[in-house]
Amino acid sequence: MMTFNRTLLLLLASNALASIGVGVAMIAVPWVLASKFDNGVFFGILITGANIALALLAPWTGVLIDSTVRQRFMVLLRLAFIAGLGVVVLLSSILPGSVTPLILYYLLGAAFYAINIPLRTAFVQELYSGGEYAQVNSILEVENQVAAVLTGALAILLIDRVGLTMLALANALVLVPAIICIVLIKHEAVAPKILRGSPLKDIKAGFAIMKRNARLSVVLLVATLPYVVVILYTYLHPVALSQLLNLGGDQYALVEVLFAVGSIIGGGVLLSRNIVNTRIVPLIQMLVGFFGLVAVVQAILPVHAAFLAIAVLFGLLNAAVRILRQTLLMQEVEPHEIGRVGAFIQSWIMLMRALFLGLTVATIAVFGIVPALWVAASLPLIGWLAMRAVITSPSKIFSDHKEALQ
Repeated sequence: MMTFNRTLLLLLASNALASIGVGVAMIAVPWVLASKFDNGVFFGILITGANIALALLAPWTGVLIDSTVRQRFMVLLRLAFIAGLGVVVLLSSILPGSVTPLILYYLLGAAFYAINIPLRTAFVQELYSGGEYAQVNSILEVENQVAAVLTGALAILLIDRVGLTMLALANALVLVPAIICIVLIKHEAVAPKILRGSPLKDIKAGFAIMKRNARLSVVLLVATLPYVVVILYTYLHPVALSQLLNLGGDQYALVEVLFAVGSIIGGGVLLSRNIVNTRIVPLIQMLVGFFGLVAVVQAILPVHAAFLAIAVLFGLLNAAVRILRQTLLMQEVEPHEIGRVGAFIQSWIMLMRALFLGLTVATIAVFGIVPALWVAASLPLIGWLAMRAVITSPSKIFSDHKEALQ
């Protein structure tokens, strides 16, 4: 059983504090933009464009991760977030009621999250060994979801009372101790093994890594689809609850809290299990299939009670798949390449988000919210079929008896 030593406690503290900003930017701000401006169409267009841009930039950020000392990069990323929040504070002070600070806040949170996830994965791989990956990922996933969701839910209730300026300022202040925690982590940093070339050359090198083990890449990419659907629901939930059911922000906050409860359950179950390495891929396939079925039930039953109940299941299944995916990534990818592989996974996530967000926005505009729920449900089902086709053929990653996860 993993012990909560100094390194883990500092990592958890930093992760929780950084997740606060993600919660405000990715939960509370979307609620305001989707429920109060242009029936959600404007926000749908905004996040579609943002995801396309991040999908194009993500492969290059992977090269930065693999060619930079990860601990230093973690600090610089958080300093950049603080600087961006300073601009949000300034804009919200001089442009009260303007949508511009909200847009910037969302873009900052989305960019930070897209870079931080593969960066944190690479940093954790440096800090721990294979037998500890599953447990560390379980703890981080639960903490990340709980901190982000509870903060986002609270921010939904506070944003009209205290204003965006105060939220952004508080967000910037909590990132300072997050940086201190990272600096205090003592470990032998892995010296970068690659040198950056031209952006195009670097991106081509990343594609070559992904192509080298196509089956592993397919499994990792399909395992992202439940998370993509969860992100789609950051758009679908505000629209459905506000327009279809005429509910307010308190109910959206409740949905997010229930999602966090499910995440705790999912992470807790995996934390208490010894998962043999050879079982990870079959478990991912099973859980992606279950997630698809749950999404279908949501499309069939777009009612208040179903949104609440299915939020728990979404949280549970999404957390479990994310933990298993991160563990598989750390087990199978070399440390000097994990930044590029992780960034390409983020690029895929952004691309799928952009594609299906655009599709759901168009569907809502023409047909309404319920057909859009069916669009979201189709994504994990298609992924499950693709994974099933891949894992039925022999592959080294499915039969290689590496060290079991303790």
